[in-house]
Amino acid sequence: MEYDDTKTPGQLADDARQTGSDAADAAQAFATNTAAVASHAAHSIRSVAQDARAAGSKALDDAADVADEAKTVATDAARTGRAYARAAVNSTGRKMVDWKERVANANESCARFVADEPVKALWITAIASSLLTALAMTALRGSRRYDDYGC
Repeated sequence: MEYDDTKTPGQLADDARQTGSDAADAAQAFATNTAAVASHAAHSIRSVAQDARAAGSKALDDAADVADEAKTVATDAARTGRAYARAAVNSTGRKMVDWKERVANANESCARFVADEPVKALWITAIASSLLTALAMTALRGSRRYDDYGC
């Protein structure tokens, strides 16, 4: 089963960059909030404690959001990897089926030729066998010559 929302590696990289940017923005916002809380600490301890609690809660929420986004990016990456692997396996399977069909067709064509033209098939086989034998003998004879000279 293929997903229509499969992302490319470039899209996954963009998502990861955006998640990193969001994390940096969240950290900057947290730092800004913390500085504001610290400057007001002299005026009211109770107000500071409440603000710090709110900032901590916000930081936890932001961290949870960033973690969720990272999980989404990882899930998308895994889904994309599975889709690419599935496509490669399917393509290989199709090529194997095509190759098997070609071999079967060639085998059938040869069998039909031998049945239709047995004399021609015999002559073609005899000529091809003679040529292959001559090539093999030439190769063997050539290798013996070099052995005679110590090469």
